[in-house]
Amino acid sequence: MVKLCAYLILFTLVGGFIVVNLFFQWLLDKMFLNHNSIDHVVIEMRIYGIAIFEVKKDLDVAILDLENAGLHRLEYMEIDPDLVAYLDMAEEEFGDTLGKYRTIKDYVFEYENERLVLVRFFMQGKHVGKALLVSLRTGTLRIVSKRLENAGWNRLFMFEIKKLMRSIKYTDR
Repeated sequence: MVKLCAYLILFTLVGGFIVVNLFFQWLLDKMFLNHNSIDHVVIEMRIYGIAIFEVKKDLDVAILDLENAGLHRLEYMEIDPDLVAYLDMAEEEFGDTLGKYRTIKDYVFEYENERLVLVRFFMQGKHVGKALLVSLRTGTLRIVSKRLENAGWNRLFMFEIKKLMRSIKYTDR
């Protein structure tokens, strides 16, 4: 402990506030995270986009359309209850647009590198009436939506959070 305090004083004198802040963050990580167990690590995800489509196709054709749009179905991955909660929230919010259907099927797709897209099909028999897509990364649904519309899907609703890059203007005064 004395050694840690000595490093802290040295960092304060040499590097200032930023180094001390980084040191405390590193120290807290070492103290409170058990690196041998992955069960304690929580990955926080947020919804960055929702799209609702009228599909009017069989389930196999709808999945093929999604794959042709660049989404890859993660067959090995069971849908986590936390991910289902995102779909449930979106369905509850947009229930009027989605309507009533007999069955629903949930799937997890991936776009490019680790961009998860959750898909819930609203079906009558094997016929998909509507599809709800929930994106967990920004910029994904915009691209996929255009491709699905080219495949004959009718977009009923879509919103996506977009990150804005603001430039910093420097003046020579």
